[in-house]
Amino acid sequence: MLPKKINILFIIMAIFIFASCDETTIPKPRGYYRVEFPEKNYKPYIAKGRFKIQIPEYATIDTIKADSGWYNINFPKFNAIVYLTYRDSVNIDKMVEESRELVYKHTVKADDIVEQSFVNAPSNVYGSIYELKGNTATSLNFHLVDSTSRYLRGSLYFDSKPNKDSLAPSIKFIEDDVKYMMEKFEWDNN
Repeated sequence: MLPKKINILFIIMAIFIFASCDETTIPKPRGYYRVEFPEKNYKPYIAKGRFKIQIPEYATIDTIKADSGWYNINFPKFNAIVYLTYRDSVNIDKMVEESRELVYKHTVKADDIVEQSFVNAPSNVYGSIYELKGNTATSLNFHLVDSTSRYLRGSLYFDSKPNKDSLAPSIKFIEDDVKYMMEKFEWDNN
């Protein structure tokens, strides 16, 4: 008698299990933290005898090696840094080509690379800005020259795993800052 009760119980449980599986469950999409963006205000920074730049008030700039021309613009709220390299008395064509080569090494991971020329003839500032789309280590690169011998290169890096979806708002926000810095950039002739 016991095995018949177990069979009936097993049949009833199977009916309940199969009857309860009519709804398809969908996992929630992955969410990202909301980033609060500060108001855009800028302050001057002068690298004596090299350049003058306007940096955001929510950023700081560090001279890493003054004699080497290395500077970091830190964006602590975004966990990001724009690395700057200044050179003078250089072969401009060679430096610009090296800058392009560094950018295009990212074609392995980049979905697209958008290159825009930059000209501010009254200030004798010429250059290019590169927007790297996709999950690349750097999402923004630029270089500026004075057409004779001075060169400045910059690249934006986040101290996190590249994720184009979660970083997109921060990239756009800092990209606007970099474009503003380029527009206001001047060579310091002192």
